[in-house]
Amino acid sequence: MSGEYIYERRIKIPEDCKVTLEGKTITVSGPKGTLTRDFPEPQTTLSIQNDEVVAYTTIKRKRARALVGTIIAHLRNMFIGVQHGYTYEMKIVYSHFPITVEVHGKEIYIKNFIGERGIRKTRIVGDVDIKITEDEVIISGIDIEHVAQTAANIQLATKIRDKDRRVFLDGIYVIRKRKGESVKSIV
Repeated sequence: MSGEYIYERRIKIPEDCKVTLEGKTITVSGPKGTLTRDFPEPQTTLSIQNDEVVAYTTIKRKRARALVGTIIAHLRNMFIGVQHGYTYEMKIVYSHFPITVEVHGKEIYIKNFIGERGIRKTRIVGDVDIKITEDEVIISGIDIEHVAQTAANIQLATKIRDKDRRVFLDGIYVIRKRKGESVKSIV
């Protein structure tokens, strides 16, 4: 830690990533693509020193230190995304009425959910790829926030209200999250 900074954290730039910093906007490029993110917090400062990105603050408050850690976590997610990407696997669960899932532009249509005649619609966030099989929806992309929010939108669209959730288990649920080579299973 330097003498002039109250709190600083560093993250090493991977060899196959290129990082540029303009003001408080950072751009990370890698084999899978490019991500850009703005960190407008006035309490924190970013810099690139040798092969590391340094986030620091000169404010003694706990919140400012927490923001430094948050910035480093976002940068780590960006590095993993442009190197390996993220994949969320979702399972289509139904007991009687088969659910049909279709992609139309930037929207996902969920048909015949618990026998409903109407179509439940949800939106796709950002630049993600969606593959639909008979009983699975696979969402993949380089930005973890876009992949996770799209999965959350699908799961929320099939939320059952005003019925006993122990009996009516129909829905589309996240069962597995993959980042890079590692697998994090929910089930």
